[in-house]
Amino acid sequence: KNSPGYAGHNFLGLKVFNHPSHVSSPALQAHGHSKSAMARSCCAVLDHAPLGSFRKRFFPDAPTQCPECHVLQDRAHVLLKCKRYRRWWELRGEFEFLQRMSAYCDLNGFLTVNESAFSFADAPSTDA
Repeated sequence: KNSPGYAGHNFLGLKVFNHPSHVSSPALQAHGHSKSAMARSCCAVLDHAPLGSFRKRFFPDAPTQCPECHVLQDRAHVLLKCKRYRRWWELRGEFEFLQRMSAYCDLNGFLTVNESAFSFADAPSTDA
């Protein structure tokens, strides 16, 4: 279960913290013991958030575009490009994000500053 292949190909392999758990003390401490922040962190790491990319895989008839930018709303778009969110880095892709030792802290900070990121509140709209 601890092999890299077990994590799946959508797992966000953060260098500092590779195995999120909703019960591990360090993980909950990093999120201020907030269950909702921990849940959004897990959604981001596991790429199992209510994003367009998730819907494209599991609900192909559901909306997939970012309501702000009108492109596929995927994890990379949310973390790196979407105009809806505040971030303090300028990177080209997830790989570049992951190469930094501060990636885990940056993800936690990003989720703190952007309280709706990786939540149902920011999912692509079903309204026409």
